[in-house]
Amino acid sequence: MSVTSLPESVAGEAVLSTTDRLATFTRDAEVGPEVLQQAVPLILDTLAVTLAGGAEPGVRTLMDAIEPHSGASAVPSFWNERSYGQGDAALVIGMASHVLDYDDVSMLAVCHPSAPILSALLAMAPRERISGRALLEAFAVGTEVLIRLGQAMGFRHYALGFHATATLGTVGAAAACARLMALDHRQTGHALSIAASLASGLRANFGSMVKSLHVGIAAANGQKAARLAAAGIQGSAEPFDGEGFLHAFSGGEVREWPGDLELGAPFAIAEPGFEQKRYPCCYMLHKIIEATLALRRETGLTLRDVTSAHVQMPNGGTKPLIHPRPKSGLNALFSAPYAVVAGLSDGRIDLKSFTDEAVLRPEVQSRLADIEVVEDTALSTQGADVGAAPVTVTLVRASGDSVSRTIVALPGSRTDPLTEAQQRAKWDDCLLRANPGVPEEKRATLFDEGRNLAAEASIAGWLGRLSSAMSAG
Repeated sequence: MSVTSLPESVAGEAVLSTTDRLATFTRDAEVGPEVLQQAVPLILDTLAVTLAGGAEPGVRTLMDAIEPHSGASAVPSFWNERSYGQGDAALVIGMASHVLDYDDVSMLAVCHPSAPILSALLAMAPRERISGRALLEAFAVGTEVLIRLGQAMGFRHYALGFHATATLGTVGAAAACARLMALDHRQTGHALSIAASLASGLRANFGSMVKSLHVGIAAANGQKAARLAAAGIQGSAEPFDGEGFLHAFSGGEVREWPGDLELGAPFAIAEPGFEQKRYPCCYMLHKIIEATLALRRETGLTLRDVTSAHVQMPNGGTKPLIHPRPKSGLNALFSAPYAVVAGLSDGRIDLKSFTDEAVLRPEVQSRLADIEVVEDTALSTQGADVGAAPVTVTLVRASGDSVSRTIVALPGSRTDPLTEAQQRAKWDDCLLRANPGVPEEKRATLFDEGRNLAAEASIAGWLGRLSSAMSAG
């Protein structure tokens, strides 16, 4: 029996409800080898930033607040000798995956697709029963549900103040876990229904510990939704259409799935792909950083040589940049003035740029007011258009003349991708952030093993070796 009754037909053909559409795709979608291939580097990238995130104070605070767990359903920590229940493990892994804001992006839905999905899947137990291929398939399905659901609602969802990674991530994580658990169509529909009511997260918490905690909550709630559905908890037959999820989270603009939006044709993971981050901060800062660093390289200008700067963003581009005068590393992840000042001062932007000490330097704080950031309101942009629109940085010298650089290509996208060398360097940087003592040979071996993830009969061995590397002296 279907999880919903079919709505009225259009042009003689039955139209699937949103829940039926999502449940059918989650259960039955074929994940081809090209999609699996695209998933591997994204999982490696996300796992690397997750391991690094485990060293952050907020994540350590969360770990200390959670009671250890033992037994068959316990999930071992990546960072210490503790084990957690599946829900608590998802919470910790999820927060760690996003606390550095170094995880990948999809501008199709203005979100971080990989972090909530992979966090939920890595917190499933027992890991010994999960093959590499099963992990990759569930990851591809979960991220596809997340992104297409975001596209169905449009940029209005984000503009209303929701943290799309958290809201969409809850439903996507439920789909991923339902796929991994091989739930039937009815159970999958109920998992999605439960997840629709557990979805939450506000942009107002950007720049605080709660922003990354959102991802942990999404992963834990998505996983919980799948487990509750498997146990027999039933939700509404159709929580998405009418006055359901789509309507509520779009501010009343969307009531049903758009007729021209398909799931898995192609998978977003394959086309256009996700944007992998070069810099550990909000993605709307990346073009600003690219332009600033390019001007510094080409002109030799440093912070001392510049009296002021002007940053022109696309309409809507400053929505997440809510901390023009950051007072902490977490604030600075969402600060356009800081990106310019730090880039000019240091000639680099990396993990060291977003410590409290780096942000609170007097020579940095005293220059933040010299950076003007404006939106081009004449250009109507939203959603993916925001990411595709140009960003221009103009530096003004003491003499009064100026130099400008405009960046169009999305850093880390297919038009300006991370090279394999950059991917490996990011992997190394993140593992060393988690444990400065991991030898170079060990880092390389773990990376190469991860690239062969699809062939692994069980993910437990590789994940166990990663854990050992994180806790080794």
